[in-house]
Amino acid sequence: MTESVYAQREAFRRLLGREQGSRLKDPGGRLAVAIVYPNSYRVGMSNLGFHQLYRLLNRYGDTFAERFFYMGPGREVASVEQFRRLDEFDLVLFSISYELDYLNIPRLLNSAGIPPLASNRGEGFPLIIAGGACIMANPAPVASYFDALAIGEAEVLLRPALEAVIDAGGSSKDRLKSLAGVSGMMVPGYTHEPVKRRYLENLDEEPCHTAVVAPDAEFGHMYMLEVERGCGRNCRFCMVNRVFSPLRFRSLAGLLGAAEEGLEHCKTIGLVGPVVSAHPQAEELVRGIAGMGGRVAISSLAVKPVSEGLFNALVAAGANSITLAPEAGSFQLRKNIGKQISGAEILEAVAKAYSAGFKALKLYFMAGLPGEQEEDIIALKDLVVECGSIYRRRSLSINIAPFVPKPFTDFEREPMAPLELIEKRFEYLKKELAGRKVHVKLESPAWSRVQAVLSRGDGRLAPVMASLARPTLTAWRRGLEAAGIHDEEYLGSIPEGGELPWRKLVEQ
Repeated sequence: MTESVYAQREAFRRLLGREQGSRLKDPGGRLAVAIVYPNSYRVGMSNLGFHQLYRLLNRYGDTFAERFFYMGPGREVASVEQFRRLDEFDLVLFSISYELDYLNIPRLLNSAGIPPLASNRGEGFPLIIAGGACIMANPAPVASYFDALAIGEAEVLLRPALEAVIDAGGSSKDRLKSLAGVSGMMVPGYTHEPVKRRYLENLDEEPCHTAVVAPDAEFGHMYMLEVERGCGRNCRFCMVNRVFSPLRFRSLAGLLGAAEEGLEHCKTIGLVGPVVSAHPQAEELVRGIAGMGGRVAISSLAVKPVSEGLFNALVAAGANSITLAPEAGSFQLRKNIGKQISGAEILEAVAKAYSAGFKALKLYFMAGLPGEQEEDIIALKDLVVECGSIYRRRSLSINIAPFVPKPFTDFEREPMAPLELIEKRFEYLKKELAGRKVHVKLESPAWSRVQAVLSRGDGRLAPVMASLARPTLTAWRRGLEAAGIHDEEYLGSIPEGGELPWRKLVEQ
């Protein structure tokens, strides 16, 4: 054993020693399933979908699951639980939430001697399957890596898919034929596309919360609890109300029961959902958790309507920070993107957050939105300055990301703003907000362009990603050039009638 492998094993042992809830099942004839998050342990163990996969697979008596993460270039890829290789498992399930994580998939497969392209694999290799938000939106760029793709939510797809594999026997070909009979599973060569997305109608049938308390994860100090799924708002840029529709809430009784269980492990309950404040009993939930002696952290709140009762309940429950998402600086641009909130309503929400006693406020914006003009960026700056005057002597931060067109949204055919324009917008905002005691975080325009290419990409991108020695911007640009692909093919406007790869594969 090399020194680096020994060090990594020791690191995994320390992680396991600090976890609560990880499972070390005896394989004992069970179907061996590797679940892979193509990013770091710190990020992956903060993803509730990944927790849900692990919980479900280890609940079933006929399967056992171990976790894999992308540990970085040159690092051994092995399971956290028992340091097994990917090729020692019957199934390898990828959970993919972010397009940029596509770049790590070929490296993870290559590490175990598994050819990234499914066409180069035969009998003797595990079946490689993918699911998650990105796969439900547009699987086209990575479809050729996988033997099958899950178009839907794990709670309704996982059990029938596993039964199909187990009943089919040991042949990969037979297993794929059997999988193709499961509604919601896309098996290239066996199913007819587009495949209709499947979802869990009643969320209370399957609780969704932290499965493994992992102190070394990004949100390792809290017990995460899904409050809702989907979104009832119609923001024209957002995939959530398309890919995770319809809007569904968990019952107050079920949430409080899960929170009580979570408080046995953590002092803080993290409430997770697209807009947690939209839950009709959000205030009662927060007060209920506080009544059990717990603290509350919340992922998202709506600017409108503002519930002073909820704000006060959150502060009483120990929440120190609040996040609001105006998205754009001017009312007209917000209206254009489906955010029907005025500047006065934003300032009212900020003032109420200040009065309630939140120590920190974070605001989310985008730059390069369709129809955006220079005056909209000036309005963004002015809005932030006004928020700062309200949030004096406390922490105010803003996060600004370039607009990325997403599949199935109203803006799926819109172009991405030129790199030079985004950089100019960012420079203006940095200059104008400097010295105003506002922490400004700007998402990388260059990486956002890569994300946009992958978001609206097609199968031509798979061999490009597989050719990259390292997932860097330079390698990406060289890979595209070598393949004769210009990124503007994916970044520009798509005319009406122009092909949308995702709509050929997935039916929402």
